[in-house]
Amino acid sequence: MGEINSAENYIRDGVVDGNILPLTSNCNTHCVFCSHRFNPPEVRVYRIFPRSPTAIKNIIPFIDPARPIVIGESVTRIIEGEPFTHPDIAEILHLLRSAFPRTPVRLTTNGILLGEEMVQLLSRLGNITVNLSLNCMGEFNRNFLLGDIQAKAAVNSVKLLKKYRIPFHGSIVAMPHLTGWGDLENTINYLSEHEAETVRIFEPGFSRLAPSELQFDHALRGKLESFILHQRKIINIPITFEPPCIGSLEAEVAGVIAGSPAAGAGLQPGDVITAVNGSRVSTRVQAFRKILKAANPDVTVTRGSERSIAFVIRKGRSERSGLVMDYDLDPKLIDDMARVARQRRARKVLLLTSQLAGPVLRQGLARFWKEEADVETLEVENHFFGGSIRAAGLLTVGDMGEGLSEYLAVRTAGKPDLVLLPGLAFDRTGSDLTGTSYTRLEEEYGIALELI
Repeated sequence: MGEINSAENYIRDGVVDGNILPLTSNCNTHCVFCSHRFNPPEVRVYRIFPRSPTAIKNIIPFIDPARPIVIGESVTRIIEGEPFTHPDIAEILHLLRSAFPRTPVRLTTNGILLGEEMVQLLSRLGNITVNLSLNCMGEFNRNFLLGDIQAKAAVNSVKLLKKYRIPFHGSIVAMPHLTGWGDLENTINYLSEHEAETVRIFEPGFSRLAPSELQFDHALRGKLESFILHQRKIINIPITFEPPCIGSLEAEVAGVIAGSPAAGAGLQPGDVITAVNGSRVSTRVQAFRKILKAANPDVTVTRGSERSIAFVIRKGRSERSGLVMDYDLDPKLIDDMARVARQRRARKVLLLTSQLAGPVLRQGLARFWKEEADVETLEVENHFFGGSIRAAGLLTVGDMGEGLSEYLAVRTAGKPDLVLLPGLAFDRTGSDLTGTSYTRLEEEYGIALELI
């Protein structure tokens, strides 16, 4: 009973926090790169049976009609499966559209069950965007990587989405060390030819428990970066890499969706946005959000060696502009850190960060930190998952404790007054993926802690 209640709590929290609506943990593939296959046994995630239409009705009051409804996106502690394996998927989609006639729905699928009848339904319901996890093209590679014995069905779903004019984004977990670079290039080309709005390339990851044949060296990331830079020069649609490669905080445009307001205004990939409605912007996140919120924003950019150029993006308030930008840093995060430091009257602040976020946060602190308090960053290595895992959301209290112990062992100036922990690693109760509360660190080290 406790496990069921915990799962229901996470379902509700996911809806409240992100408008994320889990339907089922069932899946019709067996991906070698699945994030759940080689988890340490201590990880607390939850597998759910297909949720009934009645259960969906009961959660509807928690859905925010002003935000897109997200289905099939695996970003909570609920193991998200393939939504089209749900026996009542058509009824649930009708139910949602009836309750929210104008709310956008973002639906992630592998496309295997996306036949013509289902695509016609999506077209009739309207205002649905598909995130298609195609991953690879070749029949042998799809069988090998995904356990997909219906390779032609997923590949054909791309044609159907184009035929019925359903906007879609392609995504690929890049495994060229297993499938070859040619298959990766062919998959990008295929998605582009069939008018995907964007293509997202995900760097693969593996934990310490993954078998040796699924592991790779760190040189793969650099090779993927070079490959994507080359593809951007020859492919007309925006191609992004996640986690992104952030060299600076300049608000550089990664891509522009064809036919979008930004494309109509004349913005181009590589433009650096410097101001929105006359207000200076300092990061990609800041620029993107200002443009999203504004109606017909005036946007100033620098383009190559040219002087500043001004554009007006003709769009409604909170309407998408069509700009594609990598996620770097919201300056508000630094403001929040400063506010906590002032409230705690801290003179020495230590920020624990992941290995991925460390370089970006240091740039942000150098630019935006105005407090008298000294602030230092400490990149925490992920020992719990190990392997290539470097994201903040997968750090545990144990990882942070190890990092803090090593830091304090060589520090001669005494303990910091305040330690800031990445909030992404914790749920609403302050517990990490193993169910351990961050307050354990406070008790062990006698230092004030805050989640940020």
